Amino acid sequence: MSEFIQKVDYSMPRQCGIFPPPPYEYKKARALAIILQCDFETKKRFLPSTLEPIKGGIDGLFISEYPYTTIGPYNEMILSLNCKYKDQPGDFICNIYVDDDIALTAGREIWGFPKKMCKISLSPIKENKITGSLTRKGIKFIDVEASLTDPPKGMEPKTLLESMPIYNLKLIPDVADNSKHAIRQITETRPIYGEFYDIQGIKVNYLNTEYSQYDICHEILENAKKNIGGFYLVFDLILPNGKILE
Repeated sequence: MSEFIQKVDYSMPRQCGIFPPPPYEYKKARALAIILQCDFETKKRFLPSTLEPIKGGIDGLFISEYPYTTIGPYNEMILSLNCKYKDQPGDFICNIYVDDDIALTAGREIWGFPKKMCKISLSPIKENKITGSLTRKGIKFIDVEASLTDPPKGMEPKTLLESMPIYNLKLIPDVADNSKHAIRQITETRPIYGEFYDIQGIKVNYLNTEYSQYDICHEILENAKKNIGGFYLVFDLILPNGKILE
């Protein structure tokens, strides 16, 4: 693991920044990765205009536990929408939640991940089942249970994950003019996956969502296909610097 080194004038507060520069290392991360197919028109509504939804594309919901990282332990949930930037397929991070302030600020300020704080749970495996939930501002807006199965044939998670760059829309408002942004960028990041210690398939027993005025997960998932399956994974990961597409 990289040593967490405070760097003056890299991030705020400038004299003792809250997060170090990338790359960030993740060891023995575990994740419940649920394959989805979200409604095409819904995806069009929530994607930035520069990204085009892919009909029949595979979307995803990931609830992850990161016990050992460059910035310390934390939990995370990602809702990604399959799309393309020009001719390059990738995954747009529509919603992402964490339970740590370093992960929140680094994700937003470096890559443009649209992170919010949330209470996130991912249970140990018990009787061949795993559960996960997200609760924010007193509303449990995602609640899921899955049973472990054999890995899906013909689907290799490392290949699937590395073949799709991550797209974000990085927004920072202008301090003087609320009608424009100081920064508005489409960014691309390509995580590097290391060893996979455990790969199992999953059968989704239920994936319940609840409306919340503070979040849009319910609107995106309400009409999605949620019983396609997915993976339970334990793996290593490196999150490197990204690049600006426009």
